[in-house]
Amino acid sequence: MPLRETEAIVLRTYRLGEADKIASLFTRQMGRLRAVARGALRPKSRYGGSLEPLSYLRIQLFERENRDLLQLNSVELAESFFSMQADYQVQLAAQYLAEVGERLLPEHEANERTFRLFLAVLRALKTSKEVNRPLLYFNYWMVRLGGFLPNLATCASCKRAFGDEGGFYSRGSESLLCRDCRHPGGLRIAGAVLSMVRASCHQPLEKWLEAEKAPPGCREARHFFEEIIESHTEKRLITRQMMGEEV
Repeated sequence: MPLRETEAIVLRTYRLGEADKIASLFTRQMGRLRAVARGALRPKSRYGGSLEPLSYLRIQLFERENRDLLQLNSVELAESFFSMQADYQVQLAAQYLAEVGERLLPEHEANERTFRLFLAVLRALKTSKEVNRPLLYFNYWMVRLGGFLPNLATCASCKRAFGDEGGFYSRGSESLLCRDCRHPGGLRIAGAVLSMVRASCHQPLEKWLEAEKAPPGCREARHFFEEIIESHTEKRLITRQMMGEEV
């Protein structure tokens, strides 16, 4: 059983029997995986509180031949995001990151850019206490890195460029349509908002948060990308429903 070292973000934990936990981890070198933490539920566990969801860790784990479930050997807490639980909206936003990660990230496939994205967005939520821009940034890059970012400049049907009016989408959409091609009852995203997304999401998130106040349309654009993610995974996001009008 080879011993591997890596950095990891805890996505979820699950109880296993009376004393153990299964941790769903997104690791820098090995991608998303699941590992058993033996004795993690015991009062004097060597893991302490390090396996809280969304903790940033340095870990050692054993790979077991022909088994998907790995075994944690040691855990060192690199950065805690526990303080975000004091703000209900920020906490929900952080839980949303974890849920999307479990839905979109393939198992055992390393993705350095996505790992850095998770850390950047978690830190932005922690320090800024703002929700819409970090979530918009996260959604945009998860969709882009996943390879299913729609064209934000032209209609997916007739290829006509969006003007100031922008594009339209409806439930189950994975693209934007112009006014002539849209489905009845579609929601509109203004051309200025689409331009803002293209410009703002191509700079470091911390730079965007420091440079200006949140521009109009961030929440509207965020909801569009959430729709794309739900359509792509063919499953409703529980945390999206929880956020509802709260965030």
